[in-house]
Amino acid sequence: MTSVYSGGLVYEYTQEEADYGLVDLKGDTVSPRPDFAALKTAFQKTPIPTGDGGYKSDGKASECPKKSNLWEVDMSDDELPAMPDGLDEYFKDGAGKGPGLTGGSQDAGSTEQKLASAGSGAVTTGSSSGGSASAASSTAAASSLHIAPFSAAPLVTGAIVLFSALVGASLL
Repeated sequence: MTSVYSGGLVYEYTQEEADYGLVDLKGDTVSPRPDFAALKTAFQKTPIPTGDGGYKSDGKASECPKKSNLWEVDMSDDELPAMPDGLDEYFKDGAGKGPGLTGGSQDAGSTEQKLASAGSGAVTTGSSSGGSASAASSTAAASSLHIAPFSAAPLVTGAIVLFSALVGASLL
């Protein structure tokens, strides 16, 4: 990363609407902003990386670090952490409606309610206690597939363009 270190970590070089720019750009004039000097100072205090960063040329996975005061994760086993109490209700009912959002996963409702309203082609996932998946109806697997209505607008637009091109060519 040494070859791109000086600029590869900058979110926005020129000042834009997000207000994270390092410089103001007006025509051919570049004026450093206060964040430019702050970033320059931070980079000067940070040593340039050396070595290969632990690159493994044999393609084997790197080992996770051992638990310490800097790395508070114990990877001695492969088990996932326990799910906090009350979290299962969010898996079952969703997290509720987000502000200003419609559709998508933020709409609350249990899987059972969604499957009941999905029609006869719905696929169930089985029970949460390890049951196997089963299809509610194998004959209606694509019952919720809808074909978009036909629109003549592209054809009309194409015809107008073609007609205009022919008229324009005849005038030459």
